[in-house]
Amino acid sequence: MELRYDMKRSKGALLWFFQRITGIYLFIMLIAHFIIMHFVGTGEITYDKIAPRLSSPLWKAGDLLFLIFALYHGLNGLWTVIEDYVKSRGLRLFFFAVIVTLAVVLFIVGTITIFSVNAK
Repeated sequence: MELRYDMKRSKGALLWFFQRITGIYLFIMLIAHFIIMHFVGTGEITYDKIAPRLSSPLWKAGDLLFLIFALYHGLNGLWTVIEDYVKSRGLRLFFFAVIVTLAVVLFIVGTITIFSVNAK
């Protein structure tokens, strides 16, 4: 019996695992967001009430982690669908380049947004 390491299968299992982990994290953060914004907070939700919270380094780190997980989860899911339906190698390469470019642009814009919020 020969023991063989299958790189493609191992990579697929790891991507599958991370997709599940990020999905669980995003679901937990959705519930936390709903509770914080609608039960813990009082009154109308305004920038003046939210800015001090978003200025905190802990909140910034949490938002950055949320951004990373959301981008990974969404774009990896999109890539999975493309892999299932697009059979042309050239077209798949094109879509992969679009997804990577989209990920980089959204990460940069999201990071700038997260770190630009300052309390008055």
